[in-house]
Amino acid sequence: MEKIVLSETELANHWGVSPKTLQRWRTEGRGPRYLKLSKRVVYPLVEIQAFESNALYASTSERVSDVATRSSENLVTAKEAAAATSLPAYMFSSKRIREAVGLPCVHINSSVRFNLEEVMNWARRSSSQLEE
Repeated sequence: MEKIVLSETELANHWGVSPKTLQRWRTEGRGPRYLKLSKRVVYPLVEIQAFESNALYASTSERVSDVATRSSENLVTAKEAAAATSLPAYMFSSKRIREAVGLPCVHINSSVRFNLEEVMNWARRSSSQLEE
């Protein structure tokens, strides 16, 4: 049977980083998407491959233009996102709650911003899951 997930330790060894680095990335909202099963964290191979694919660059100038593109996305503050979605502002401003509910966000230096389109898609998915 072929493996479809890697443990935190296996991924850390594969990339040559420490498990603590992966733990920090999870708290910062970086790195590949993961599953948390009780206390165990696993990374689906599909998510690892997608993350690695998005991290590929042909040159340093390509990476600079990517940062410029990301900063020009339709990014809004927590207050603006709350107003646009009619959700409470604490959902956007609390890191713990954002992580618990899987709210998509973008970290720009020490600031947290929200892509309104991603947030609206997340809200639609979340409300449809609650209805099921």
